[in-house]
Amino acid sequence: MDEDEGQLLAGRYQLTHLLGQGGMGAVWRAHDIQLARDVAVKELRLPGHLGDGERANWIARLDREARAAARLKHPGIVTVHDRITGADGRPWIVMEWVTGGSLADLIEARGPLPPQEVADIGRQVAVALGAAHRMGITHRDIKPANILLEGGRAVLTDFGIAAVEGDATLTATGMIMGTPAFMAPEQVRGLPATAESDLWSLGATLYAAVEGRAPFTATTPSAVLVAVATEDPAPAVHAGPLAPALAGLLRRDPAERLTTDQLQARLAQPVTVWTAAPPAPSGPPPQSPSPVPQPRTVTAMAPPPGSRPARPAAGATATPPSSTAARRRWSTRRIVLGAVAVLVVVAASVTGYVLMNSDDFSAAYKANLRTAEGSGSPTGYRQESEAPVAEDRARMTYTAECAGNEECDARVDSAQQWLTTLPGVAAVDFSQGGDCLGADEGCAIQVTPTAPHDQPAVRRAVLRLTVTAGSARKPLGGRYVLEVDFGR
Repeated sequence: MDEDEGQLLAGRYQLTHLLGQGGMGAVWRAHDIQLARDVAVKELRLPGHLGDGERANWIARLDREARAAARLKHPGIVTVHDRITGADGRPWIVMEWVTGGSLADLIEARGPLPPQEVADIGRQVAVALGAAHRMGITHRDIKPANILLEGGRAVLTDFGIAAVEGDATLTATGMIMGTPAFMAPEQVRGLPATAESDLWSLGATLYAAVEGRAPFTATTPSAVLVAVATEDPAPAVHAGPLAPALAGLLRRDPAERLTTDQLQARLAQPVTVWTAAPPAPSGPPPQSPSPVPQPRTVTAMAPPPGSRPARPAAGATATPPSSTAARRRWSTRRIVLGAVAVLVVVAASVTGYVLMNSDDFSAAYKANLRTAEGSGSPTGYRQESEAPVAEDRARMTYTAECAGNEECDARVDSAQQWLTTLPGVAAVDFSQGGDCLGADEGCAIQVTPTAPHDQPAVRRAVLRLTVTAGSARKPLGGRYVLEVDFGR
């Protein structure tokens, strides 16, 4: 607890201030009065409701972390100086003090990082991982928060759930250990973590560094686990020449991932040759990951103002000619006949996992989400999903069914009227035209905010329509999807 500040441990380590804490532990900065140096001390914090067996298990886990890290003598791995026991019997680990913050801190402060900088961090971590793997140690929780930065040095830390060859497992049957957004697909499926699993996690970490977000994001850990288990990550758009290395790490088949040696060799090359094909692993060449929508949300990017989807070639029969819709006046907003886009969301049940050191969503995102949830829904619509997107914005997706032109026109009107009632909205412009409704990207609704950019408000809105066939007894109808981004 915070009142532990000033406590003297083992007669030599005086706690100076709390650096960070999670559900089961905390890290302190301390001063070693015998050697006159600063150190980092990790404290195990146990809930009072745990039974004796569970307490013994967590104490054994911290002891295993100390043993795992102490076996590794490497400049890229945090050095363990001591393992001590407090007055209440709880163990503490004394480690070297790394003066810089974590990679997670750097991403939060600066956003997406330059590929060259990320490549240097990745190369150092790959070297450290190679040393750990050669010692029979799998980290199992590689993520930005567990990579410390000190000047130009990257240091891997937190071996709290590492798998050590020869040690009895401390993970109960059916449990999954790790941080969801950075876990490999095989870990999510409950298979043993391997060196290849660490490489996937490193790929996800470097992806987060260049993109500013993890490859898979959702509002609940279970939704992230489902996405990791069933989807491929979308290619990184800001990675530049680093993209092939990320693709080589984020291969679903562990046997097809780059090895630590291959990754080191690749990232040690000059940036001008990064774009060459990555070293070919054993097995058939995999397909590059393709963009897959995140579960629970329908995504679409607003087109540039004034843009229009391409019209079909003459004689095309797959979709009715868009000129039919063009002849209809936007004031009546007749339904546009178009191709039906089908989004298949894979549902899965993920149970029996233990989350350790899961990173919470940012305070900015939570504020944006609160504003979104307090805004209700347009008349006739229901909230379908919520998801974090770029710049910590909260994307809300609302859907509405309609049958016949009159009811479908009313759905468009209700969306427009609802947007104009939201706090911070000065004006709403629906003048783009109806041709875009049936296109995959939908129609961008121009929203002019009144709120300052330091307050949550509507920053983006897109309306899209999927047409359903009519019959003699049921008029032509459709399904509207309205996406609204709330943010600063």
